[in-house]
Amino acid sequence: MAFKKKEKIIENPADVKGILTPTEFFKKIGKDDKDAFINLSHRKALDLIPTGSWVADALIGDGTMKDVPGGFPRGHITEIVGDESAGKSTLLMSGIREAQQMGGICVLLDFEQTFHPEYAQNLGVSLDKNKLILVQPMHFQQGARIIKDSLSLRPMIIGVDSVSAMTPREIFEGKVDEAARPGLQAQLMSAFLGYITKYLKAANVALVFTNQLRMVLNIGKPQYPGTGGPTEESSGGKALKFYSSLRIMMKKSTVERVERVSKITGKAEKEPVNVTVRFSIIKNKIDKPFRSAPAFIKFGEGFDNILSIIKLAVNINIIKRKGAYYSFEHAGETLINVLGEAALWKFLNENDKVFKLLQDSLVLKEDAAIKDQYNNSSEQESPVDEMDAMLENVGTDFVQRTEEKRQKKEAATEEE
Repeated sequence: MAFKKKEKIIENPADVKGILTPTEFFKKIGKDDKDAFINLSHRKALDLIPTGSWVADALIGDGTMKDVPGGFPRGHITEIVGDESAGKSTLLMSGIREAQQMGGICVLLDFEQTFHPEYAQNLGVSLDKNKLILVQPMHFQQGARIIKDSLSLRPMIIGVDSVSAMTPREIFEGKVDEAARPGLQAQLMSAFLGYITKYLKAANVALVFTNQLRMVLNIGKPQYPGTGGPTEESSGGKALKFYSSLRIMMKKSTVERVERVSKITGKAEKEPVNVTVRFSIIKNKIDKPFRSAPAFIKFGEGFDNILSIIKLAVNINIIKRKGAYYSFEHAGETLINVLGEAALWKFLNENDKVFKLLQDSLVLKEDAAIKDQYNNSSEQESPVDEMDAMLENVGTDFVQRTEEKRQKKEAATEEE
């Protein structure tokens, strides 16, 4: 029987010719490369901005994996994607309000041209020009340039509302038709995000995009029955998914209505007062992903954190409901025992200490359905150096390829 020769254990890498110790390696590399190395012994905790929704903050986490509420991570990209009227802009504006209250300045790029000053003020957003800079770019390239230049302000949040409205300049100039828009926008977004991501960390800016869902028609293959049919997809290509550290899905659920006398008809009608939205964390590189929970938005006022927490606590039996009575116990002591949801809301609104205890009792669990539906694995693309020139080249190349395809198609038609 042949015995395998025992390999010599290398105790000191420097004893082997050609192998460097970490210290020798660091001395050997060039100055430019040294700047890319990070000293992990001097790392800082995540810098987070509350979203304005306690449910969203609890789902996101603070990076410690200990179920502590977090918020929008500074130095990272966040995408808020969902249905129309699901509260995406409300979440962005609520985050801007929180950033302003922390003493920061914010920049909002309103590509949709739908900013509502009165609604923003109702949410608590300050319209002071030293706290909020509103920009309404005409096209993608202008907005990208403004985002890059805004980093010099060191704002807490740069908000983009929305990706779907970031129309490439070439569309307005008539160089490409509307059918080519998705492809050009995706290429521009990929190039822009590859560039800007490298500078967000140094500027400590939270770049937050809102995005809409689109219905995509898929044709199923005969060998895979049941794979066809429409699917939901966010606009702007796949680059934003890749570069985002946090992706929040917002789905509209139910609308609560109360009976009131209409000022128009004078008759009793059911008027909508709030909407239930479901938050789902479909990508999270700072804390636990794949968690979901409902939240409530009062029309004209924003997120109702008290009502959201009441519903969550009742669902998991932290607040016990017996008939119309609500009760909450902590450390063997009954802290709440009231009749009706309105009385419970009022009690929690007036008792911050009990409200905090109730918040700390809630732990949101992983949602297996969300985990199965979304796959976060992706490969990032490398950026180029100069953003303006890069975007110009992307647009020019796309127009050129589109024109060449058109000419080939016309030539083939003439030959026939």
